[in-house]
Amino acid sequence: MRRFLSLSLALWLMWAWADAPAWISRAETITPTDLRAHLEFIASDELEGRDTPSRGLDLAGMYIVSHLQRWGVKPAGENGTYYQTLRFRTDAINAAESRIRIGGQSFEYGVGFVARPVAIDATAPLVYVGNGWSNPEKGIDPYAGLEVQGKVLVVQASYPKEVFEQGLEAAEAAGWRSPEQNAEEKGALAILRIDPSDMERIERIARAWSQRRGVEGLQPMSRVPVIVASAPMLNALFAGEQVSAAELIRRAIDNDPAPSFALSPNKQIAITLRVQTRIDTARNVIGVIEGADPVLKREYVSIGAHLDHVGVSTRGEGTNRIFNGADDNGSGSVALLEIAEAFATGPRPKRSILLLWYAGEERGLLGSRLFVERPTVPLENIVVNLNMDMVGRSKQPGDTNPRNRDLSGPNEVYVIGPNIASPDIGAVLKRVNDQYLRMELNPMYDSLSHPEQLFFRSDHYSFVSKGIPAVFFFTGLHADYHQVTDTVEKIDFEKMARVARTVFGLAWELADAPERPARVNLEGLLRRQ
Repeated sequence: MRRFLSLSLALWLMWAWADAPAWISRAETITPTDLRAHLEFIASDELEGRDTPSRGLDLAGMYIVSHLQRWGVKPAGENGTYYQTLRFRTDAINAAESRIRIGGQSFEYGVGFVARPVAIDATAPLVYVGNGWSNPEKGIDPYAGLEVQGKVLVVQASYPKEVFEQGLEAAEAAGWRSPEQNAEEKGALAILRIDPSDMERIERIARAWSQRRGVEGLQPMSRVPVIVASAPMLNALFAGEQVSAAELIRRAIDNDPAPSFALSPNKQIAITLRVQTRIDTARNVIGVIEGADPVLKREYVSIGAHLDHVGVSTRGEGTNRIFNGADDNGSGSVALLEIAEAFATGPRPKRSILLLWYAGEERGLLGSRLFVERPTVPLENIVVNLNMDMVGRSKQPGDTNPRNRDLSGPNEVYVIGPNIASPDIGAVLKRVNDQYLRMELNPMYDSLSHPEQLFFRSDHYSFVSKGIPAVFFFTGLHADYHQVTDTVEKIDFEKMARVARTVFGLAWELADAPERPARVNLEGLLRRQ
């Protein structure tokens, strides 16, 4: 009886898939078991959070390359290798020699404040400039009537409503200028930021500042020192002033409008920041699976995921300090590895498949930005970019944690891009999904007006900025995002396999299509907001 049922099931599946696309049988080789095996290494304690740069990130890249070699995936990096190197001049604060003094009180680096690593030794008056954002086209200028040259700007860590809703890229296109831009243009010595973040997050911000500014080949960041003060330093700074530090912190948390007032003219701050410099490197991993068509194989469907995470905390003890990054973005990295195997070990579509594991996403999309500035294949031949970032989590039954409210369900994935800039890809994705797994493709974040602004926040955007259409797959923000609790046991591998199979099918159909998707007019896109 059991043999009869098994045979009946097999015959039914053969009938059901008789008219199905040939790629479905390859998609089925992507399994939860294999995904788990890869992720248990990529998100292990031994890789120490895969910071950029770090030994753990290098080992993760070597693991990816060892599998690509075994499957016959060709190297597509620099100089005939699988790698593209990001070179960092990493400037770090010398904590022992860095101090800030206000009103007779002295504050140590890492306890009383953190700062962007730019050397300074100065005593100067302070001037409060609200949130520090200006827009000459709209007549918004918090610096009007203020003399800020040679002074330290005190800035509220909040955004104008329009900047918050539109995102930084669109806001800049609409004429908004940041506090850093204003400080440089007006000759301010430094910025002291009122920020409600905890010190651990503030330290990660400081690391990102230093490494992003020092990447060879990318636009340098502002050379104005930016200081983020602790609550005790803010209390010293605002002692005897019209508005308390507590009120300003509350406003920063709620993103409320900054109040208008002036600091006492005789109040001064003494800042000493000493900086040490070293040279480091990190690497993107790049492979290519050549297409079957003698002409179309010169074009590429690119599929990417960032391999890095945020490393090890300076607080805590033992392995409890490690940001394993199982979902962010171990999930996307190993999903891409399984997709690579499915393409490499079976029949090929017409176009080539370009596989990209980026370094430095957590430091400001560094790896993908470097790739589009220094592409290892002709950029005009990349017809599309598919991006997977955090594709491994599902909302569990009975979960009432408000930070998990937007986690997607077991058969649901957020898809970002079709409604904004990639309708051609959206139509192909709908067809692939209808033919195969029928996942719920949630468009909630697929809007330029969504406050999370996710369209601008992952590696696909580097490609969009060059006119390449892109789609971003994502299963939702959660309470473990950028926490040491983002670990393997919380991953839904069955769902992750469904997402990876769907991305595989989409990539196959785009690679095999007679026409390429329409290009993106980024300038027109930003003007629409």
